[in-house]
Amino acid sequence: MKKTIIISISIIICIGLSGILLSSARSVIMKPGVILKDNITFSLGALNQKNGSATSPVSDFAFYTQALGGVDDYNDNGTMPTDSFTASWTQCTSANNYCKTGDSTACSGDICYQDNSTGLIWSDWLDSGTNHTWFWANNCWEPGTWANSPGGDNLCNSDGDDACQCVKATSTPNITGCEALGDGNWVLPHQKELMQSYIDGSWGNLPNARNSFWSATTRSTITHTAWYANLYDGYTSYTSKTSARVSRCIR
Repeated sequence: MKKTIIISISIIICIGLSGILLSSARSVIMKPGVILKDNITFSLGALNQKNGSATSPVSDFAFYTQALGGVDDYNDNGTMPTDSFTASWTQCTSANNYCKTGDSTACSGDICYQDNSTGLIWSDWLDSGTNHTWFWANNCWEPGTWANSPGGDNLCNSDGDDACQCVKATSTPNITGCEALGDGNWVLPHQKELMQSYIDGSWGNLPNARNSFWSATTRSTITHTAWYANLYDGYTSYTSKTSARVSRCIR
């Protein structure tokens, strides 16, 4: 269900040195998630972005209502609680030209979905759910290859190692991960984009969401690691960039 918020904005305009002060007020229809600048803010008010009430098979589910904090969308691998918040999503099909991307290769089978709250279009998991390193998912040269940290130790084992940087591959057949998908306009999502996807209902809307997905975001204090997020329960953490996880892409 689409939600709009009507707010009143007072606009004060000072014109030159004339000292003329004009003041007006108007009502503006906003979508949740719109960012207003110049110190203009608004509250989402009654918009429900909470988790929902537990249902079976969670034991003692009567004690896990939304009023008592609720449960995550995953709900012990049961049915997503009906009172969990979910944004509006659009399935990308040939009828809507795959959400206006025209990318029938990446989205064939109607596996792409657009989060209408953020505008981001999400692919299915890459390579049929095969685990790959962060470097592969983010189209970065692997440590030890000629393009990554030439002259360095070519290891990504510790905070600050040169080989932990992302040196992008720029030509085929070396391009990998999200940037090799479809028409080439896909990228690996950032940590916050994965987290927002969960808030907006990834578990109830994206295929193959029961996984931990790589983000493009490096952990700042431990640069040989990168963040990942679970799209089924919202958990986010970090692990070595050379470890293997699944990935999916956005545009």
